[in-house]
Amino acid sequence: MLPITDDHMHINIIGGRGVEAIKEFRNAGGTHVFIVSLPAGELGLKVMRGDDFRVAYDITVEAARRASEHVKAYAVVGVHPAEFIGLAESRGMEKAYAIVKDGLEIAAEYVAEGKAVAIKSGRPHYPVAGDLWKASNDLMRYAMELCREKGCAIQLHTESEPETMKSISDIAKQAGMPPHRVIKHFSPPLVKECESLNVFPSVICSKGALEEALSQGTRFMLETDYIDDPRRPGAVLGPRTVPRKTKEAIRNGAPEEAFYKIHKDNPERSYGIKIEC
Repeated sequence: MLPITDDHMHINIIGGRGVEAIKEFRNAGGTHVFIVSLPAGELGLKVMRGDDFRVAYDITVEAARRASEHVKAYAVVGVHPAEFIGLAESRGMEKAYAIVKDGLEIAAEYVAEGKAVAIKSGRPHYPVAGDLWKASNDLMRYAMELCREKGCAIQLHTESEPETMKSISDIAKQAGMPPHRVIKHFSPPLVKECESLNVFPSVICSKGALEEALSQGTRFMLETDYIDDPRRPGAVLGPRTVPRKTKEAIRNGAPEEAFYKIHKDNPERSYGIKIEC
């Protein structure tokens, strides 16, 4: 059976559809999913210190456990870059930096303990003041250094302009990150450019993106960035999208072998896991 993997999905077991969204993914043909921690505020949590991120991480790990009753699910935990900006506004940049740094170190603990397979980090995808931008990049590089030490992948939430990939690549080199473990979440289908810059694209499976990515090769993964927010049902893309688009592409003549690369070989190499069906 062809494995079908969604590289970035949120499952909100507190106030969202939770496992019902995973069942929808499974019923469409999905087999593997990476469940990424939601910002603490979206779970109704207040962060005052780094240790407060543990609650959000534990919710993510539990979501992956419940999801694994229906598909194979892996947890990805870390600090969304917008959380640093919010903390800087309310607590001051120095205190915010320390809190987020602690939160990233705790995420690395979860990886070391086998509770998660990767760390989430990044920088704002919207304009911010220069000092916040620099601090965000420093935190992103620190997250990469933690990933290098733990031998795990990083999922990056950043802006998506073409020049972004060069910047990410440069920071990853500074941090000593292996290129196949530097994953650009919500990536446009810049497969050839990402390969030349040693960044691994997780392509958002929007209209036309899979076709464009396939025209450039198979060095990418696919995601929906499903956010499981009852206020925005189906956002960003619905749980069925990756399986549906995969099957549609095969019906339209794309070789099935290409999708073994996309859904099995690539995540196995990036995350150091085994994808089996």
